[in-house]
Amino acid sequence: MLLQVLFFACFLLSGDALPIASSARATSTAAVDIEALKELKAAIDPATIAPSSCLASWDFSHDPCASISTSFFVCGFRCSNGAHPMRITEITLDNVGYAGSLSPYLGNLSSLQVLDVSGNAFHGSIPESLSNLRSLLKLELSQNSISGWIPQSLGRLDKLEYLSLASNAIEGPLPASLNRLHSLERLAVSNNRLSGPIPLMTAMSSLLYFDGSTNRFSGWAQSELPLSLMVISLRNNQLQGRLPESLTKLEQLEVLDLSHNDLRGPVPASLFTLPSLQQLNLAYNQFVSVLATPGLAEWEQAADSSQLIEIDLSFNQFQGRLPVFFVQMKRLTALSLGHNQFSGLIPIEYALKAVRMLIGAEPLMRLYLESNFLAGELPSPFLSIVPGEVSGSFVGNCLQRCPAELFFCQGGQQRSPAECSKFFESAP
Repeated sequence: MLLQVLFFACFLLSGDALPIASSARATSTAAVDIEALKELKAAIDPATIAPSSCLASWDFSHDPCASISTSFFVCGFRCSNGAHPMRITEITLDNVGYAGSLSPYLGNLSSLQVLDVSGNAFHGSIPESLSNLRSLLKLELSQNSISGWIPQSLGRLDKLEYLSLASNAIEGPLPASLNRLHSLERLAVSNNRLSGPIPLMTAMSSLLYFDGSTNRFSGWAQSELPLSLMVISLRNNQLQGRLPESLTKLEQLEVLDLSHNDLRGPVPASLFTLPSLQQLNLAYNQFVSVLATPGLAEWEQAADSSQLIEIDLSFNQFQGRLPVFFVQMKRLTALSLGHNQFSGLIPIEYALKAVRMLIGAEPLMRLYLESNFLAGELPSPFLSIVPGEVSGSFVGNCLQRCPAELFFCQGGQQRSPAECSKFFESAP
């Protein structure tokens, strides 16, 4: 018996026992990560944790990473593979209406790459400790009730590629420190209460998408923008002054929406010929003209290379004649110029594009010219358009005759002769 005991003791001390111990460690979660998960759940109102939700399955009498996909820890996070101990690399909560604050213990998850708690009812401020997540690639906090300011310290997340704080109640400025996020590709801060100027962003050399719409931004602290941008949406803000010249240098830009602001002055013609731009919305501003710039005298050549599909310049103060340049753009299918002060005749080219008579060009599917001071006869090709082929409106102008049976003329009257005469007498 003594020999058996000695043999067993020697076996426990031998190297043959190490793989067993190593295997046990490989299936366990780091203690600091377990504590962070506990604190995350503890900060949430238990009444908002539905029985079928991810958090309802988090039972800390079991090891989180060893229990994934069982009846415990069914969902809501992921763990690293092969680490000793295993680390939490992703937290993606289901959007079932969890209410509570974001625990500062989240900042201890040093291997976390994804934090997504969107579509819930989290409130309070963004913890400063999130700046400790130096491996973080995606931070998604949208559609909650988060308030306070965006921490300057988020600029330390130098690996971050995706940042969305949209649809919260966040106030204050957009931190200048975000300019240090060289890897950031998507920045979404729409539907908040952010204010002040948009800070310098030129060092954000990977940025493709910037949505700051429905805030209180007042302008640009620096006019330069990242040349990598493909989408800019700043609609429904308080932007003032002229368009920054740097917009005309964004050769990758595909979508630009600056509608519902207080922008003024001329629109550079070079904006319409950006090589990648497909959608341009400058509606609801105070623009007065399209300014031709040196180097763009050959309008037809510029129009031929334009990629624009949609242009909306409605509800501004544009004056003068309708630019023929717009309908010479071969890909353009939607043009909204209503509620301005355009005058003169409707060019025949507008009608030819609408009735598909311009060879090699896409036809206009939407044409809105209502509430201007356009005069004279309608170009005859408009009269042959079948209802349903094109949508649009010509009401509220000074046209000599706009037949009631023509759908362009339905839904309103032309201006009175007295109103038209008064405008033409005062026009320069």
